[in-house]
Amino acid sequence: MNFELASLRSEIDQLDEQLWEIIGKRADVVRQIGDWKRQHGEQVVQPKRWQQVMQHCQAVAEKYGLSETMVSEVMEAIHKESVGIES
Repeated sequence: MNFELASLRSEIDQLDEQLWEIIGKRADVVRQIGDWKRQHGEQVVQPKRWQQVMQHCQAVAEKYGLSETMVSEVMEAIHKESVGIES
């Protein structure tokens, strides 16, 4: 395999590991939010907040030159997992 390609793939592997670490940290915060919501009788899913998150996704996609569809799909998958954690 070409050294340059192997190096680039190694960089991708490192970035992927950082993504999973950040998602894990996010899940920890989601657990705290779930605890707070249970203590205060709040609903797990809050449509207004979800709308804000999805609007932010549009801005993130534009800022980083990413597909809005991809950013939305990733966020939807993260949200689905978050709802499960909070429940």
